[in-house]
Amino acid sequence: MKYNFDEAQAIVEDLQQEIEKKKQIRDEIKKLNPEWEQLSDEHWIEKKSRYWLHGATEIYESKELERWLFDTPHLSDTAKETASKCIQCWKEWLDQTDAYYGVFEDFELEQPLGKELLGDYIVRMAAIVEKEGKGARLEWRALKSFLAYMRKIAPEEIAFIEQIFSKKMDIHFGRIIRKISPEVYPVSQEIACEILCELANMGIKGRPDSLLSALESLGLCWLCLTTSRLRLPTFLEMVEKTKPSAICISGEYPNMLVPTLFGERKVRISARVAKFLLALSKIPSKKPRETILQIPKRSLTRTLNRAVQNCGVTSELGNITYMTMLSSPHIFGKDHRFRSK
Repeated sequence: MKYNFDEAQAIVEDLQQEIEKKKQIRDEIKKLNPEWEQLSDEHWIEKKSRYWLHGATEIYESKELERWLFDTPHLSDTAKETASKCIQCWKEWLDQTDAYYGVFEDFELEQPLGKELLGDYIVRMAAIVEKEGKGARLEWRALKSFLAYMRKIAPEEIAFIEQIFSKKMDIHFGRIIRKISPEVYPVSQEIACEILCELANMGIKGRPDSLLSALESLGLCWLCLTTSRLRLPTFLEMVEKTKPSAICISGEYPNMLVPTLFGERKVRISARVAKFLLALSKIPSKKPRETILQIPKRSLTRTLNRAVQNCGVTSELGNITYMTMLSSPHIFGKDHRFRSK
């Protein structure tokens, strides 16, 4: 199949040229003001990184896209159910499945307070666990079984549970902690920028048989970075399935519907990134598709690994994946990465 990458490549080249123009203007001003701190090499690296992270070079647009976003979602219908009703459903499920632990007397949950809502009950249980620890083995097993049951019957409404009792969790010094894989920890803005720059070059000047993979890898990185600005839980699998219809370029400014466990949320994106993602979705595919990306995940992963390797990223930073891009890059030094001990 003959692919046409012209539109997507032109958008990336436009970004490269605009950033280069910014640098030339900065270099000319620096000649006249060599002591001006805002013209230092360190300051330029910071500015360039943000240009690439958001795909925006205009000041008014860049400033808006640098803001972290916060949201307080409404409680789901499941969270508004009475805890006693949910616990009774769980017990009936145990009886129907002949669950091994269900026959033990101590396999019980903390009793709800009257008509206590499930959301309030989950919060109260978290407070008890952080104060008293896991408690008896069967009681802890019962709580985990109940949470697993609730996740199963309402997978689209588990966010309020996931934020308190994550699926992979532990108790550490009197706090419920989320267990996350090492690659989730963020890298610096500079490292992220270098990777984006390399993917851009690979998508324009790379091997003909890998151009699409490089362009889509860049697109997935921008999808992840956009999602990372919104402080709500999500999964990479949800981001990978973003549809062209999630991108809106009409109205006052472009925006994207970001997938989260609380449902889709509207997030502003740069005009350039919006056009680039839509250009990717227009590239012909061997089979009909509804998503922006068409390259298999394993191929995109190989492409990102090659870009990271080409950038000469030190092995001390650990594994860098698309999940890394779902965590907002930090500003605390190029060779630093926040990782759990």
